[in-house]
Amino acid sequence: MSDVVGLKPVLDDLVDMAWEPGWSPAALSRLVRLCDDLKRSLEPAVWQMACAEMLVHPLHRLMLEDPLIRAAQDLAGRPGLLPLLQDLLLRHETVRDRLSQASRAGRDLFEATAALGYFSALQGQPAFLARVIEAVLERRPGAEVLSLGAGHLREAAMLAQPGKLGRWVAQETDRGVIATLRRGLPPGLPLRSLRCNLSSFVRKPYLRGCFDLILLPDLPGCGTGSWPKELVDSAFAALKPGGLLLLGSAGPAPPEAAWMEVFLGLRPCWRSLEEMEALLAAVPPAEARRPRVFQGIGGGVEGRRLYAMVERR
Repeated sequence: MSDVVGLKPVLDDLVDMAWEPGWSPAALSRLVRLCDDLKRSLEPAVWQMACAEMLVHPLHRLMLEDPLIRAAQDLAGRPGLLPLLQDLLLRHETVRDRLSQASRAGRDLFEATAALGYFSALQGQPAFLARVIEAVLERRPGAEVLSLGAGHLREAAMLAQPGKLGRWVAQETDRGVIATLRRGLPPGLPLRSLRCNLSSFVRKPYLRGCFDLILLPDLPGCGTGSWPKELVDSAFAALKPGGLLLLGSAGPAPPEAAWMEVFLGLRPCWRSLEEMEALLAAVPPAEARRPRVFQGIGGGVEGRRLYAMVERR
């Protein structure tokens, strides 16, 4: 499709599919392909016209039946959005009302949305972080951990023995996120809050050599500015000798990226392996050991999250 002419009948057909059994995976797949094709083929101004047409079509109201899409639009641009989306994907007890109150069409659509690469990878991230923490605890009992942009810290409940931690510091800025985080902690977890934003952390980092593990699972800041590298440099400086820094990011844009832009208002920082490797270049080479970048498990061939790890000598 080279312009917006003829878009409405295509959208009408997708709405009609909502009454068919098992409609969601097929309809969502068609809509994702449509959005991807339109963004690739249209000039930016015409693409914006197509977005506007899709948002006034009844298909948009149908999309909002999905509790994941509804949450993304309700909290657009707010700090607590990513933790809430992750809770929905984990079917966490704190969001059961949102899921149970959804319509039949909404629940069907939610299952199809959650299976897309970006969301599947996001769902698997807390379990991956828990495995990293446990690996560090095996090597260093009583390890001290810092989570930057901690979110709801759902990985804490996935630890086999959280009491083995010496200290866990969680950096967050949104009071609502912090309150939810604290309500969901397992008993005996030695957690402290770091209530500064990441910019403040860069300007006034911890003293050198405080933590055995620093997690930054959702790297902020798109583009080529220096701030992400400054953040990585400050985090690395807070590691103890032998400590580990883990960085995470959405990978290259998956096929659903254009659909996410239209119906969820989500534009994550889509990073390449090369961009993640460039971030590790902020670490002093003489102090770095075993820098590596890899794709996380989950999310299919496309839509996976990227991780970078580096140890301090």
